[in-house]
Amino acid sequence: MHDWRSLALGSLSVATGLIVWYLIGALNLVSTDLLAGPADVWAALVDILHNGYRDTTLAQNILATLGRCLAGFAAAAMLGVPLGLWMGLSRMADAAINFVIQFLRPLPPLSYLVLLILWFGTGDLSKIALLFMGAFPTITTAAMAGARQVSAQRIQAARSLGATPRQVLFFVVFPASLSTIFIGLRIALAGAFSSVVAAELMAASDGLGWMVFSASRFLRTDIILLGIILLGLFGMGLSRTLVVIDNRLIHWRGRE
Repeated sequence: MHDWRSLALGSLSVATGLIVWYLIGALNLVSTDLLAGPADVWAALVDILHNGYRDTTLAQNILATLGRCLAGFAAAAMLGVPLGLWMGLSRMADAAINFVIQFLRPLPPLSYLVLLILWFGTGDLSKIALLFMGAFPTITTAAMAGARQVSAQRIQAARSLGATPRQVLFFVVFPASLSTIFIGLRIALAGAFSSVVAAELMAASDGLGWMVFSASRFLRTDIILLGIILLGLFGMGLSRTLVVIDNRLIHWRGRE
């Protein structure tokens, strides 16, 4: 019942937003040059699906953005999770690395985009490196915090039963840290998705961010709004995917 009520309220809010959006144009409250209406955005979607946009297809732009985002995010997760767990378990590793992680964490990723372009060029590598640099500190910090939250009694109990340090890491520390790690992954993924769009604004020849920026140069608010809507939908989809994986992977949550 609660799920149906939430779905109904969500659908109602979306419908209300669409009606308000339509009325703004129908009542000429805002010029269509500044805010295209729902029908204009739908027409832009149909046109791009059939004819593409500036020699690119919509699928190409979507895959370009998602591919860059997921590549940088995956690289950050593969390195950040084990490093964070190590830092959470080892005081020496924490002392040696934590300063660098905490220095990088508050830095806006776009602050070093120009350097990455100079080093790696304007291709995908510079954008993937940018996303990696943005997501890596957040994921590492979350994994470190998760490892530190594991009770000493659990670790001592595992060791008393003859568990090796590797077994303690994989069967005690890592599972107990997953909830905190997934929180960090969701935050990092949201940051990476916004960063890839900003990176495409500066140097790209495809991608949803590039499409929005290109359309803004021609005052095509219909395409701009279409790009924004698609970005929001795919961003929500990526976040929801992590939530589903989290709920299925950490099946013991609430039983501890």
